[in-house]
Amino acid sequence: MDSLCESGYFMEKTVIVMEKRAGAQRVGYHRLVERFGLAALPLATAAVIDSAVRGRDRIRQGEQDLQRFQPTYRPDDTPQADLLFALRYEGINLQVLALLFARRGAQDIQPLLDASPQSAYARRLGYLYEWLTGESIPFATPARSSYIRLVDDKLQFGRARGARDSKFRIVDNLPGNREFCPLVRKTPRLQAMIEKDLARLTHETLARYDHALLQRAAGFLYLMETQSSFEVEREKPSVQKAQRFAELLREAETGASLSEDRFVELQNAVVDPRFREASWRTQQNWIGDDLGYRKRVAFVPPRPDDARSLMEGLVAMSESLRATPGDLDPVVAAASLAFGFVFIHPFMDGNGRLHRYLIHEVLSSSGFTPKGIVLPVSAVIFANLEAYVATLENFSKAVNARTDWNPDTPQIPTSGNDALYFRYFDATVQTEFLCWALERTIEHDLVQEIAFLLGFDRARRALDAQLDWPPHSLDLFIRVVRQNDFTLSTNKRDAHFAWMTDEEVRMSERTVRESFAAGVGGG
Repeated sequence: MDSLCESGYFMEKTVIVMEKRAGAQRVGYHRLVERFGLAALPLATAAVIDSAVRGRDRIRQGEQDLQRFQPTYRPDDTPQADLLFALRYEGINLQVLALLFARRGAQDIQPLLDASPQSAYARRLGYLYEWLTGESIPFATPARSSYIRLVDDKLQFGRARGARDSKFRIVDNLPGNREFCPLVRKTPRLQAMIEKDLARLTHETLARYDHALLQRAAGFLYLMETQSSFEVEREKPSVQKAQRFAELLREAETGASLSEDRFVELQNAVVDPRFREASWRTQQNWIGDDLGYRKRVAFVPPRPDDARSLMEGLVAMSESLRATPGDLDPVVAAASLAFGFVFIHPFMDGNGRLHRYLIHEVLSSSGFTPKGIVLPVSAVIFANLEAYVATLENFSKAVNARTDWNPDTPQIPTSGNDALYFRYFDATVQTEFLCWALERTIEHDLVQEIAFLLGFDRARRALDAQLDWPPHSLDLFIRVVRQNDFTLSTNKRDAHFAWMTDEEVRMSERTVRESFAAGVGGG
């Protein structure tokens, strides 16, 4: 059994509850959930009418974005008014809408369409009702009405293009499909990250170096990412296992279709041969600790019967994005697909490694990462495990709170881990984390790794000109001296460099120090 982040522990987080004050009233999705007792996960964004606010503002409370509105924004106390308010100010929440439509049918939608057939928000709700339920509503948009985008680009990330629906005159720019469609909100934090244009920053950073150096750097980066990905799981892979994973990373840029067969091939490549699987799992897996006398369940992925449809939806979203490059922000796409995969946990083993592989696969196929280069994101993840675990738990703890299952009686089916939660989750927190990790990787780790290679090359050339080195000893000298604050330790000298005189050691130490202090240049 592998763990959700394959790090072996879960971080306790403080849950911050929205403060109820006199004059504050929840509206929009929150009021709909409370009014009808909808079994939705905790909302990532909420709206309140607050008499202490002038105009409107937005604050972050724990993991929730809280939008506050002055009383003049207050909608009528009806389901229809809350639906229109939610769509206008909070965006699309497919999970809440699916639960509401299953409970109430079209009774809240039909009156809105009849009263305002040209209303953009009523038409969006009509389209979403048909999209989510598969049921038809009697309606025809007035012929001269303009087409409108389903996902409001000011609130959430949608596709640049989309299929046109003539009935509601809607451009369907949802990022996914009915079986799998995470959504990401345009938070101030993400807006700032997106404006930095990390893809451009990556290409500009690499353009400063010559091609030969980048080819050497690529080899180190693939090894670095492989090692870090296994370190996240607290695993030391065999040479063969590490080589297989590095080869997978190199294949990420080939653009091979992410079909079920391809995923099985990837899973078989990253696990022990004894744990290879031939298809999506047919058992209920779980994440947590087996303490012998009791088991602590931290997360139960979707039921086996739901895993196939969820993965078919994920694969369909991936293939659709691959067919239309640039249609969705690449970091949003990578976060939605990679974190969606690890939440679904479609295999019994190997999910964590494939989750991190999938980040690279999506970034590479979208053109975000230059050909022949892998960004060592797993090194940043390993150095910031608590933040990574918190990102996973942002979803897993909410689902686990609703799930009832005992691993000691696996024959009894789970309840609460419904496919709906995995199909329509809010991937904003996960996208924010991936943006931050990529920024750190591009601005720090990538530059640092290339600087190391430049220093190593300078040291090697200078030392080779100074002394006649025995086979394999020159590179070893550079490594051990650099790792020991540019000083050759007594133990290393006795073990490997007893042939060197004191003066030769001092001269060579100085050469290594000066080589790595020379700075980073273009070649």
